[in-house]
Amino acid sequence: MKHNFRIITTKGLISVLIFITTIHVSFAQGYIGETIEYDGLTREYSIYVPESYDGTTSIPLLFNFHGGGGNIAFHIAIADMSPIADTANFIVVYPQARPDPSDGNSFNWIPKVPGTFDDVPF
Repeated sequence: MKHNFRIITTKGLISVLIFITTIHVSFAQGYIGETIEYDGLTREYSIYVPESYDGTTSIPLLFNFHGGGGNIAFHIAIADMSPIADTANFIVVYPQARPDPSDGNSFNWIPKVPGTFDDVPF
């Protein structure tokens, strides 16, 4: 069991490092829609970069997850962190979960019967 956790953690850390490298190389302020290839799937996320960020220093990164049946756009509409990110100087990532075909409309990071893909490491 520890071995599986270590693999998931390693994959997750690699994804975060790739993601952070992308931010550092091509930063821009405001909301940015992005995709990343992970585990053979094209994954979507939106990122909010504070207006004051100039790419020369490290700042905190916050992941903001939508609920089951939700999506990025709706979650930003009801839980927009950009005003706080601008004043507290942090980057916000809104990942899009993949729909879980086994139960209709929820997403795979909601604990339940295992699906065919894993949103947690993404």
